[in-house]
Amino acid sequence: MKPSGQIDFYVRLQAVRGRYLSEALKTTVDDPAFTLETLNGELSAYVDAQHLKHLASYGLRGEVCFPVPYLFRRNPYLLGYYRLLYGFSCKEFYDQGPFKRFQGMENCGSIQPRLEPLIPALCRSLTKTGETLVELIGTVSLPIVNDLQLLTLGYQFWGSRNVKVGQSAINSFVSLMKVLLAAYSLDVQERQITFLNDSNLPVTIRIASDPDVSITLKLESEERKLVAIEMKGGTDRSNIWERIGAAEKSHSKAKAKGFNERWTITRVDLNSDPGMLRKAREQSATSTRFFFLDHIADPTTPEAMSFRQVLGSVMGVKLAP
Repeated sequence: MKPSGQIDFYVRLQAVRGRYLSEALKTTVDDPAFTLETLNGELSAYVDAQHLKHLASYGLRGEVCFPVPYLFRRNPYLLGYYRLLYGFSCKEFYDQGPFKRFQGMENCGSIQPRLEPLIPALCRSLTKTGETLVELIGTVSLPIVNDLQLLTLGYQFWGSRNVKVGQSAINSFVSLMKVLLAAYSLDVQERQITFLNDSNLPVTIRIASDPDVSITLKLESEERKLVAIEMKGGTDRSNIWERIGAAEKSHSKAKAKGFNERWTITRVDLNSDPGMLRKAREQSATSTRFFFLDHIADPTTPEAMSFRQVLGSVMGVKLAP
C-alpha cells in the first residue's frame, strides 16, 4: 500500500505551518514594528483577567489563545490560527453564521475597509469561544495548542481530500458521457452539457450537488426530471456504507423533487457480490440502481451494456457502444 493520503497531508501541512500555526503568531509578534504595549492593552480590554492569569500560570501569554484587533491588523492571516485552535473547519466557520465576510482575512491576508469597524466585535466573539476552550481543557501549553490546531487541520484536510476524490469520479463520469454522446452535437459548458435527443428535445446533464449529477428533459410546458445520480468516488470498502448513507439523504431529496430514476455510482463493486448489493439496497432504499464506475467505463462488461441501454432509453438517444 502507498501512504498517498499521508504524504499529501504532510505537504499541505508544511504549506500552512508558517501562515496559520504557532510560527505565524511568533513571526507577527517578533516584527520590530510590533508594539507590545498595544497588544497588552487590548488583551486587558478584551479578555477576562482570570483567563489571562490562568494562561500565565502555565507560562503563556494571552495572545496564544485569544485574538485582539491589533493582532489581526498586523496579520489578518491569524484568523486561521484561532479558527484552527477553536476546532472549526472552514466550512463550519465560514458557511454558517456571520463569519463568511471575514474569510478574506484568512485566505488573502487582508481586511477590507468596510470590515474594519467590525473587527472589535469579531474579536469579542472569538475571545468568548477561547475562554470556553481554556476553561474546559484546563491544562494549557504550546504543544497542546499545536495539537488542537493539528486535529482541526487533519479533519479539514481529510474533508477536502474526500471532495477531491468525489470530484475525480464526477470528472471521469462527465468524460464518459462525452464519449457516449459523441454522435450528438454537444453544448459543453463548465457545469453542464446540453444536446438534442432523437426526438429533437433538449436534454441537459448538470453537475451540482444534491444530486451530484442530474439529467433533465425540456418540454414546452415543463422540465422532466429524468435521472438523479450520486457519485461516490472513494475506493475504501471499509466506509462504503457511510457513503451509501450520504447518497440516500441526497436521493430522498431528489425523490421529493420528482426524479423517478435515482442512481448511485461508486468506485466499490457492489453488483458482483449479492450480499454487498443487498446491504446497499438496505442502506439506500431510495436508490433505484447501483453502478460500479470502473465497469460502466469498460464497454466490454455486462454492467456497461446495461448502463448504456437504460440511460439511452431514459434520455431518448442511442449511446455509443
